[in-house]
Amino acid sequence: MIDNIAKALGVSKTTVSRAISGNGRVSEKTRERILRYTAEIGYVPNAAASNLATTRTRNIAFSMPLNRDATRSAYFLECFFGVSKMASTAAYDVIMVGDRLEQISRIIQSRKADGMVLTRHIIGDADLEKLAQSGIPIVLTGVTLVPNIMQVFYDSVEAFKDLTWQLLDLWVGPVGLIVTNKAYPANQARAQAFTDAVTSKDMPKPLVSWDADTEEDMIGAFTFMLSKGIKNIICGDDVICATLLNITSDNDINLASFHDSHYLKTFHPEIPVVTLDPGRLGDVACQKLLSKIKGMETPLTTQLDYKFRL
Repeated sequence: MIDNIAKALGVSKTTVSRAISGNGRVSEKTRERILRYTAEIGYVPNAAASNLATTRTRNIAFSMPLNRDATRSAYFLECFFGVSKMASTAAYDVIMVGDRLEQISRIIQSRKADGMVLTRHIIGDADLEKLAQSGIPIVLTGVTLVPNIMQVFYDSVEAFKDLTWQLLDLWVGPVGLIVTNKAYPANQARAQAFTDAVTSKDMPKPLVSWDADTEEDMIGAFTFMLSKGIKNIICGDDVICATLLNITSDNDINLASFHDSHYLKTFHPEIPVVTLDPGRLGDVACQKLLSKIKGMETPLTTQLDYKFRL
């Protein structure tokens, strides 16, 4: 098969082998051309043989919360698909693992993967620092100050602040925020960005309702907001927003979301959202990880652009 690939592309068999294995010097343009062609024809190299020739597992670990976020929010699944699509072009498989430190550490210590993608900032800086010393490449789809951690991210803090500012110009009256687990640094950053945006407009410190992790919690937080006279509510993610949209038809209530989803686009009029592309996030994160695994020079940080739908 390698002979046929080499002939079809007009390159040597050695070049094809190097591009597929990730070993040896091949220009990035040629490597991408070869991997794109092998993906198109459905060629899958013998991973077992590759593992014998190298110490690589040909696996990438993908860490995400294995709870309602994984099953109800499109964010993590779309990010996973982005990673999987890019990994497959390089003949890598993806192992899904939970977000607890012991789960992540077990994959690393047993050397079941050549690298890992961590979704958002699902663990604290102290734990992330331990992982940074583990000896395998790690890419975070989020932001951290921990040194030597590769990061791919949207400036979500600035995006959430911008969205809040724009909504304050559109809506009349106080604004509240409903968000999930307070333990996640990403949620804390969202809440701080929201609070900073509101107070910068010389408005009182806004109400933030935490730990809306279940449907019951979300409805409870919503009811609490209404009891405080707050009918302008920003939701920390698409799941919260969709849940609230399904239980209210009051035209005096305004809802917005810090995350978009295909489901939210079905509502008319459309809900104000920050539009991020988690599939692209996963794709770029996997590209960075594969480059690092192959020993290529890789920038530590990559920032992607966000959009609004108002």
